[in-house]
Amino acid sequence: MITNLIIHELQNPPFHILSSMGLLVENLKPDEVKELMEMLDKYEKPSYEDISVLVLAKARNTVLITGDEALRIAAADNGVDCHGTCWLIDYLANQSLISLAEAIAAYDLIRKNRRNPPFDECKALLFQWKQRRKMVE
Repeated sequence: MITNLIIHELQNPPFHILSSMGLLVENLKPDEVKELMEMLDKYEKPSYEDISVLVLAKARNTVLITGDEALRIAAADNGVDCHGTCWLIDYLANQSLISLAEAIAAYDLIRKNRRNPPFDECKALLFQWKQRRKMVE
């Protein structure tokens, strides 16, 4: 679930592909817009768009997925459960929504595209995926 404010940021894969896979878009309610504005005054770094998904995650009591350090700090300050892309890949693999080979390929693609998820955490997960994959082959 995302806010309508960040649709333009979704380019690869594009939004229409993600929406066809079930990504939902929600508009913020007036009281949530007020909270967004208050958070913008409180936090210097996260953008308006980033804060919008934080407010949405808080209001809907859902997990926030981000690699943005400033947004992670704001999420922690506001009691929002926050994780990165490696956690998401691991979750999908553990739920058998993707295979271990797909999890490994996804991590490799992230690194290839010069995204830098938390190295230690992701390296440990990558090792676990490879070990588990060997066990099932």
